Amino acid sequence: MSNETSSSGGLVKEVICPNCWERFAPESTLYVSAHQDLFGDLRLGPQQQRRFLPTRFHTDGRALDSKGESCHELACPRCHLSVPRILMERPSFFASIFGSPSSGKSYLLAAMTHRLRTVLPKSFAVDFSDADPQANAILHGYEDTLFGGGGNPNALVHLRKTEEVGDWYQKVFYGTREIPYPRPFFFQISPVGGHPFEHNPAAVSRTLCIYDNAGESFQPGADRPDNPVTQHMAKSGCMMFVFDPTQEPEFRKLLATLSNDVQVRGHVTSRQEVLLAEAARRVKIYRGLPANTKHDKPLIVLVNKYDVWQKLLSNSTLPDPWEAHSSHRFSVLRTDYIEKVSATVCNVLRKYTPSIVSTAESFVDPKKIIYIPVSATGGSPELGSDGLLAHRACALKPMWVEVPLLYVLSQYGSMGQSGGGIIPYYSPKTKQRTVGTTPAAPATNGDAS
Repeated sequence: MSNETSSSGGLVKEVICPNCWERFAPESTLYVSAHQDLFGDLRLGPQQQRRFLPTRFHTDGRALDSKGESCHELACPRCHLSVPRILMERPSFFASIFGSPSSGKSYLLAAMTHRLRTVLPKSFAVDFSDADPQANAILHGYEDTLFGGGGNPNALVHLRKTEEVGDWYQKVFYGTREIPYPRPFFFQISPVGGHPFEHNPAAVSRTLCIYDNAGESFQPGADRPDNPVTQHMAKSGCMMFVFDPTQEPEFRKLLATLSNDVQVRGHVTSRQEVLLAEAARRVKIYRGLPANTKHDKPLIVLVNKYDVWQKLLSNSTLPDPWEAHSSHRFSVLRTDYIEKVSATVCNVLRKYTPSIVSTAESFVDPKKIIYIPVSATGGSPELGSDGLLAHRACALKPMWVEVPLLYVLSQYGSMGQSGGGIIPYYSPKTKQRTVGTTPAAPATNGDAS
């Protein structure tokens, strides 16, 4: 992850590895050998291509390995895991998504990225594309499963659970110690024709890195020196906590009278305030913060499965929270409306699960907490013949899943700093439909409150 660019807008001055979170200078970046005989790496084992610091270069500047092959793939000098080249060229934004087992994180993440691929270029004149397609392979599989349905729109589809081992993690060897690191997903976010900064894209372009962890990784005692799978949260520009009302006993009693959803009548319950408190404890430890000090980055509470509990809000149907700018070249995000909905959702949570709100507010300044209703599927699942809950591909209608990141990208620049957001938003103080902030401007959170 880059967090500082040069004054000329070229290479960044410092990179943070998105895998092990070590800071390093671009000139110390390793290359991945390309020759088929150069297998065996100190950190990654005998089946991986060797990493090296180049000393020979082609006349066009390409690094050459010891066999004379041109090399293009880059790696971190500490963990030796691959680092996308785009991280050397623009600032980055870490986002961590976490929640209890069965809260629907993977469904939500797949629906979120699927919607953003359409909404950002169509409505906001912003490109949203894969920065590293290979690194995003798991997420591509999620999207294809849910919204492709294997070519059969009537097929029952479901996602496999995020595991604490396997494809979601990469193993690195430090002598005799084996350390697993979670795989981040990488996206490029940059303005295109029609955006207010189309002629100065470097000012607001970002590389978005999203982390997803198994819910079990946040159980007390799960994070250890030899298993640091959630330490990315301390580096994140924002944290997205997926809260599932159908797992809360008080909510379930109420929802059972409002919905026939099988998730309300099942037996899945979880102490989600304990998980949130554990996440808060870890972040403060990793950041070196005293227990009574608030974390200074935003917390987005994604209140999931909105299709089940939407009757608890006075307005059950949520319109798209954006509208066309007067120029008709891009849209502006109605952050004032999002924050109004947030206040309403917060009041619902205070009534039925007050411990979630109090735990969140003891962790982060309440002014930096937003509660957003979302549904990855827009409808209830069915019980498949294999005993697993699944959804009809043709019936999937995600609700507000793109809104959390739209809000964050409107209010925050790289590394969660206020100002410098790429999404234009509405400023109710000036009653203007305009870009809510400009790069390097003073913090403007108040403009959208």
